[in-house]
Amino acid sequence: MRKIAILLILHFSFGFVYSQEIKFKSTKFNFGFVTEGDTVQIQYELTNVGKLPLVISNYEVECGCTVVEKPMSAIEPGERYILKVAFDTHHKYDRQDRIIKLFSNAKESPHELRFKGVVQKPKKKS
Repeated sequence: MRKIAILLILHFSFGFVYSQEIKFKSTKFNFGFVTEGDTVQIQYELTNVGKLPLVISNYEVECGCTVVEKPMSAIEPGERYILKVAFDTHHKYDRQDRIIKLFSNAKESPHELRFKGVVQKPKKKS
């Protein structure tokens, strides 16, 4: 009986820890048309709608051309945060459709953020 009680306490404790929620204003961004070599600056607005601090622990991107500026500290309940992303278009051409996986202590982790657009070749100077 004692083991069952301990297991139930652990179960509810871990459930409470992972009950954080992130609310994004938008998880998609279209940067339109840019010229190869430009660095596209993208922002995703999020809010911690949970009851405990939200910790963004890591992220995954498809290549080194995308860099996410991770928060240095926890995002407090009710706090809004702007997640900044930089996409370097050097040696990228045509349509780009990228996904960022954002890992946190939220119950829906990882969250997927997506951005897309078209990278055009630079115009030749006459």
